[in-house]
Amino acid sequence: MRARAAATVVLAASALGACDDQIKHLEQRTPFFNTMSWQPSVEAYEERARLPVPGTMPIDGERTYDLMAADTMLVSPISGTEADLARGAELYSQFCTPCHGVTGAGDGSVVGQNRIPDIPLLNIRGELTRGYTDGYIWGMIANGRGLMPPYRRIPAMDRWYLVAYVRQLQAEAMAEEAEAAAAEAAAAEAAASEAAAADTAGAEIPGTGGGQ
Repeated sequence: MRARAAATVVLAASALGACDDQIKHLEQRTPFFNTMSWQPSVEAYEERARLPVPGTMPIDGERTYDLMAADTMLVSPISGTEADLARGAELYSQFCTPCHGVTGAGDGSVVGQNRIPDIPLLNIRGELTRGYTDGYIWGMIANGRGLMPPYRRIPAMDRWYLVAYVRQLQAEAMAEEAEAAAAEAAAAEAAASEAAAADTAGAEIPGTGGGQ
């Protein structure tokens, strides 16, 4: 009995010693309990998204295009239906309004003094952005440019819906400009007519430089 008890004590001590050695070994390799809380992850907006290695295809099968390639190679696959524009409006309100504003005039909530500077490119209704191809705008959304970060997390097809909605905002802006120009021309024509009528009336009154 005594021999059996002594053997049990020896085995228990050996097992505990082995566990202690294993714990010490793990602590030398990786600090205990740190692997869950301390991870080499990247916070949102901490760095630009990494592009795939040249010649490889991402797991989702989506090909990447830089800004110039998108400009020259891509054409919008959508026609701009009501459903397309509704989806574009939804995405625009989520991702674009803080900088570009609700109407695209570049007057978003983060633009102004001590915030993002008011630069012409923020106004996506203007002539500068109107001159871009659909592919260029799509590529700018994906890759970013200047102060604009890349929004590659927006799926490729959703970027086309955004492009369609941007074109709608531009069309609305051009319609407003045309209406304002027409109103200005009408006002100028009315003023000229009034001036001509006044001159004619003055010429018909004797003693005012015209008539008898």
